[in-house]
Amino acid sequence: MPKTDHATPCRRFLHPGEILWEARGYQEYPNLPLLPAHLRAPRKRPTPRGKGLLGALGAVLDRATQPSGGTPAPSRPAGGRLLDNGLVNNRLTRAAGNLAENLSEAQENIEDALDDAAERMMYGKPMEGSWTSMAGRFLVQVTNAGGSPQHQALTDRRLFVLTDQATGWREREPKLEVAAQVQLSNIAELRPRPRTTFPRGRFDLVFVDGSWLALCCSFQEDMQSMVTAFHGR
Repeated sequence: MPKTDHATPCRRFLHPGEILWEARGYQEYPNLPLLPAHLRAPRKRPTPRGKGLLGALGAVLDRATQPSGGTPAPSRPAGGRLLDNGLVNNRLTRAAGNLAENLSEAQENIEDALDDAAERMMYGKPMEGSWTSMAGRFLVQVTNAGGSPQHQALTDRRLFVLTDQATGWREREPKLEVAAQVQLSNIAELRPRPRTTFPRGRFDLVFVDGSWLALCCSFQEDMQSMVTAFHGR
């Protein structure tokens, strides 16, 4: 199987005089923290419904979901027997319902905690630092950029990652964009983590403020090439 060329796509994003040291495949590391709602970029508005067959189908579906005559379906009378039943307002019934709801929520919390513990054992800690740290801001940029992970590059000036913004089910040319970047002067080290975590292509991007973030290559050999290029500069 031929090896994927990561250098050629990354060279398109070099600045004048910038030297590419290493380019490898980029994968989003599992178990990264989820962005809080206030840090998420607003979703792009859906494009208007296209003309032609898809537009016609959409219009048919819209009409099919509307009641005949364009009037809303009559609602159930408010004075129905179910609403008049005193059992609904019985204190004992409400207490039993609250207890069942609390037990269900507690079970879900326990299951979530067990899942989190299992993920930590498999993947290790993926990040150190607050959302205002260098690692936090890097993750915010990558997440809000969207797209599918493709390439990462290390140059004599910076480290950057590229994502493919092309969408749709048809095969098309990649639409690459820089999802996030950090100047070399802000990187303390690239720390390999192949023996203690899965997947083996993990390395930590350590920033000068002490925060760090787990990045991932497609293969362990790619990760080692990135780390060697940084420390051999």
